Amino acid sequence: MGAVGTTAAAFATSWWGARSTERQLAAQERSARRQLGFDHHRERREPRRQAYADFIAQGRAVERALGRYQDAHVGEMDVFHQEVEKLDHLGTHVQLEGPESIIEPMLEVTGEAHRCIKPLGEAIRALEDHPQADERYRRSTTDDLAMAGLEFTAALKAFADAGRRALEADGTAAG
Repeated sequence: MGAVGTTAAAFATSWWGARSTERQLAAQERSARRQLGFDHHRERREPRRQAYADFIAQGRAVERALGRYQDAHVGEMDVFHQEVEKLDHLGTHVQLEGPESIIEPMLEVTGEAHRCIKPLGEAIRALEDHPQADERYRRSTTDDLAMAGLEFTAALKAFADAGRRALEADGTAAG
């Protein structure tokens, strides 16, 4: 009888020890997976943040080029086209860095930048071709350009907000 009790106790102890070891290994595996996920997000943090910051900075350059047309309008269309091309290029970097939630706001910014081209051209032509033109026509072109600029600025702000949310969702925003 004593041997059966001792054997049963030894069996229960070893079974309990094995279960404890299994639980400990499973917990360590979950912890390692979490750490890998954290490391992945941390490795992506700086390139993603930099892509967003570069895109926003270029968006500001587009805004400045849009706003300068009245001061020195000669050649501004070329400058504006160059700034929009740079924005498109940086938008590709944003797409590569992701996440998916940032792509639509980025496309909205680049789309609004392209939509500014026509009103900018008309406003420049109104200044160049018709310096004494009907004031209503000049005001109309200026109003159209101002509206396009406001829509671009709103899209850029929405992108910045989406970028901030994307970084915060990854736990990568500086706090």
